[in-house]
Amino acid sequence: MAKVKPSIVEYSGTVGREIHYTRFGRTYSRQLPAEYNDRKSEAQLRQRALFKARQQTSALYGTILQRGLTKEAHAHGMTEANYFSRLNKEQFVYDNGIVHINYSALLVAVGPLPEVYIDILHADGFQVEITFRPNLDAGKARPDDVVHFFAVSPRAEICMLMASVSRQDGRAAFVLPDISDEVDDRVPILFYIYAIVEAASTASTPTLSAAEKQQNKKHRNINRRVSRSVFVGSVNTSGK
Repeated sequence: MAKVKPSIVEYSGTVGREIHYTRFGRTYSRQLPAEYNDRKSEAQLRQRALFKARQQTSALYGTILQRGLTKEAHAHGMTEANYFSRLNKEQFVYDNGIVHINYSALLVAVGPLPEVYIDILHADGFQVEITFRPNLDAGKARPDDVVHFFAVSPRAEICMLMASVSRQDGRAAFVLPDISDEVDDRVPILFYIYAIVEAASTASTPTLSAAEKQQNKKHRNINRRVSRSVFVGSVNTSGK
């Protein structure tokens, strides 16, 4: 590595096999390495594929994770995405170059509140109706707890809060988004539905998207009291 003395010419970037960069007011030059230690062994490919799949999935589920994992993640000194990857490591399986994800077993929320028990998931096209048992007999359960229902479609890259009802209601109904104009409508869009119980004190406070958080530098995720997430079921929409 060479140190470049100050001159009228300012060096920056790559020229041929040389890299020029400035650190703390001094400019340096070095050559690109002749070889890269990137053998792309089966173990390396497996690890990269699993890491990429976990990162992409945590980004897709980000809105849910801000509600469901913030408090536990902060307690472990981790981000929601890293904590999600730790909790769900076994749900990502690499087989013959493909990563398979067990969406029905993913944990997207962890907390002290009792979860609800799902009785029936009924779907008619995009119309969805869910009935559940409030589980009010549990010690920390309150009738005014709010049950959030989220719909996630990895293929369509959609993660949406579809309904928020009180625990004592025992029923939720909503309409899944019709995106048949944006994708191949010959292939049904599969949605995974998840339920999370949240204390009423913070349930009405919305979460911010990644773009909104970037614009609002002062934003801090709220430590919400939630339940363990429940996988409600999957819905295939047939489009038009």
